Amino acid sequence: MQYGFEFGDGASPDAAVHANVPRNIAHKTALIATLAAQLRFPDYFGGNWDALEECICDLSWLPTGLVLVKHDDLPLVDDVRNAIVYVAILNSATRKMSKSKQHPLSIVFPAQYRDRVLWLLRSSKSL
Repeated sequence: MQYGFEFGDGASPDAAVHANVPRNIAHKTALIATLAAQLRFPDYFGGNWDALEECICDLSWLPTGLVLVKHDDLPLVDDVRNAIVYVAILNSATRKMSKSKQHPLSIVFPAQYRDRVLWLLRSSKSL
């Protein structure tokens, strides 16, 4: 099975937009607010999972070029249900945005979280 994530340091100097998800984000609201601020989501952004999915699958307000979302660790580590939703949204977005010539999306997690991220993604299929 192919997933739309990279695992490693995520260095990409050619990215037009860099978003960094810092360590130890434990709550859905903090995670969504971080992404909304760093990806400069439009004013109509609703601050929930549906709104995150809508915006991260569009990105038309950003400058043309690669959009890189780099994680310093795995957010929501103690909130498995929301972590599952989050990685499912990111996977859907990378699949859609990989076809975009204006805003290709790259999602990067540290290598040591690879198995956990893939487990969360597989778990999303059973929701």
